[in-house]
Amino acid sequence: MKSRVIFASVVLGLGLVITQANAATTTNTDDSPAATKPASAMLVNGSQVQFAAYIGQNVGKFAQTTNWTNFMSVVTLYNQSPAAVLNISPADRAKFNEAAAQVTNTLAKQKDANASLWMHQADHTTRMINFLWNANQSAVEAIDIQ
Repeated sequence: MKSRVIFASVVLGLGLVITQANAATTTNTDDSPAATKPASAMLVNGSQVQFAAYIGQNVGKFAQTTNWTNFMSVVTLYNQSPAAVLNISPADRAKFNEAAAQVTNTLAKQKDANASLWMHQADHTTRMINFLWNANQSAVEAIDIQ
């Protein structure tokens, strides 16, 4: 009986050691759109306020549209809490994507170099938000399947 207890303890101990060794060698690969982009490539850390000021000064007419309001409300929410954008309804997600396309088109029509930089930042931010939505949708579907 004593030898069985010792044997069971040894097997359990080896199992735990092997599990820890496997966990120690596991690597995570970040394949998100922002993985290769610095934070300055997106509208984060207060740059969305500067972006809003740029739009207000250079494209004032567009800054008064509902598309602009829809775009900035989601970007602001993303900056306050990235996980909070997961609670946005599918209808509001569609409005955001429509607004993002309009922001890109509006900035593409501008002639100055800053417009191009802002356009790229808005595009990267839009892609990141959509990545979060798609990743969350995949996780929800996986849970539903199980």
